[in-house]
Amino acid sequence: MQIIDVSDLPEPYVRAVKAVVESFRRQLAIPSEKRKPPTTPRAELPRWRLGVIGDLTREEIYDDRV
Repeated sequence: MQIIDVSDLPEPYVRAVKAVVESFRRQLAIPSEKRKPPTTPRAELPRWRLGVIGDLTREEIYDDRV
């Protein structure tokens, strides 16, 4: 067992460290198969029924960037 000295830290920081350690313990308690993020089914986006009118480049779409 290791000890982390937090005696010189303010109480809010000590609580934050404690919360992080508890979070790590909860994550390690869950089997790795269950830790995978849930996958959501892909939704098909609606298409404009009149078709494509023209082409735009990425630069034309985001022309407000420097």
